[in-house]
Amino acid sequence: MRILIAGADEVAFRLAEALMGDHRVGVLCPERERFEARVASLEVDAHYGSVTSVEDLRSAGVKDADLFIAAGTSDEGNLVACVSAKRLGARRTVCFLFGPALDLRDGRDDGTEDPLGTALDIDLVVRPASQLTEEILRIVAVPGALDVEAFVGGRVQLLRHAVEAGAPILKGALKDVGVPEGVVFVMARRGDDMFLPKGDTHFQPGDKLTAMGTMAGINRLLFRYLRVDGGLETRHEASVIGGGTVGLGVALGLEEAGWRVKVIESDRARCEAISTRLKGLVLHGDGADLDLLESERIGDAPVLVAVTSNDEKNLLVSLLARSLGVRRVVTRADSPSNERLFERVGIDVVRSARGAAVNRVLSGIGVARAELLAELEHGEAEVIELVVPADLPSIPLTRMKAGLFGIIGAILRRARVIIPRGSDSVEGGDRLLVFCMKSEEASVRAFFQEGLRSLAESA
Repeated sequence: MRILIAGADEVAFRLAEALMGDHRVGVLCPERERFEARVASLEVDAHYGSVTSVEDLRSAGVKDADLFIAAGTSDEGNLVACVSAKRLGARRTVCFLFGPALDLRDGRDDGTEDPLGTALDIDLVVRPASQLTEEILRIVAVPGALDVEAFVGGRVQLLRHAVEAGAPILKGALKDVGVPEGVVFVMARRGDDMFLPKGDTHFQPGDKLTAMGTMAGINRLLFRYLRVDGGLETRHEASVIGGGTVGLGVALGLEEAGWRVKVIESDRARCEAISTRLKGLVLHGDGADLDLLESERIGDAPVLVAVTSNDEKNLLVSLLARSLGVRRVVTRADSPSNERLFERVGIDVVRSARGAAVNRVLSGIGVARAELLAELEHGEAEVIELVVPADLPSIPLTRMKAGLFGIIGAILRRARVIIPRGSDSVEGGDRLLVFCMKSEEASVRAFFQEGLRSLAESA
């Protein structure tokens, strides 16, 4: 596939990195002197010029593009670029809109098509702020969750959760504690080390466990194995630091779910504007002011969400909240280098607006690999969907020892969802949801195709 990405926002470069391995990617970037070194580090066709210039778009080969992505820093420029690209021959267009001014949905995302995109014949409108809001709400809704994903219309779920001190799963080896029905453990992390839980595994408090399963199975895992009675978030209360587009969206979403929310915003005019839309208290002040946080008893709320537009302030707010006793902190970090740094200093959940938007493009429009369902661990791991060749006979899971970090989280067999146990088998035509490390994806893909055929022939 030929893909042309226009713009110099960090999201443009992250998209190029994600797509260049499987597609022919071109980048149309302004200011050669400023961005030439960055573009040179990518395996892409480099072009320089304005994203809104018809001449520059033509020179970059837009008429041959199967997909055109406008990811410049100007929302208006991105819209113009997409309209121009479509008229010049691009088959599909994706437009990034970073600000709220052009949001005809009144700042809320109800899952329907974006009316602005529909009016301008843009195939996909991606709003990083909305994507980040959705991710935060999805994670906060599950007590203690570090990550939550849903597949097959919610029939299969993925949960990443830290093991709480005193949790039942700590009482012995995994083979003695057991695994709840309807759940598969696909990965665990202890510090910087990742491993696959086995029968002799003894979990420790703070281990981060990733599991896939049915909704009922995941709920059993969460409340009967990973948490203690009276654990985190027994009260639905949250503090939101930052009343921008993301902060307002998070506050509205939490209030809609029945939470009590307090918002702290440093801009007085913004405070007045959002206070009319929220039921809870909106305070004018600096979220990094320790005296203010103490006087407002921020430590009493079980959850704090720091989503200002400044990474450094978000980190400071989060560390202050930790010191005041907040049990669960969700933080925004838009710089890729800050995402891991924030987690290493003890922040529970770190999310990026640009990262969420990149994932939206990769999974939503299927431009990378149609089988990619989710990226996890800041891109180190992923969930992919693979189809077993239709002519293969039934193969017991006990025979499938690939020596790879590729775990079947679910088997989709016609209308059935099977969360695999040792006694199950894989049959021809099955769709498999496989959790694997990104570095081993090619080997995992080969095993579940050529490797399974070899197993069948040797039976």
